[in-house]
Amino acid sequence: MPTLTVDVPIDLSQKDLKIALAVQLYREGKLTLKQAAELADFCVEDFMKILSEKKVSVINWDEEELDKELKHADSL
Repeated sequence: MPTLTVDVPIDLSQKDLKIALAVQLYREGKLTLKQAAELADFCVEDFMKILSEKKVSVINWDEEELDKELKHADSL
């Protein structure tokens, strides 16, 4: 398994580190909302609030997914 080494400020708590990592991986589309929430040790609803506070969109769709959702919405 590949490893990742990251230098972090010494005063950063483990909780803050988990949140920062989960937010970034979610932002990059590497984790789903549920996976990121679990990584940060939050329920999905609370993690969504954290994303909002950090100005990260809760809806993390690529163009294809967005087009599909818009077409579905038009058919309603």
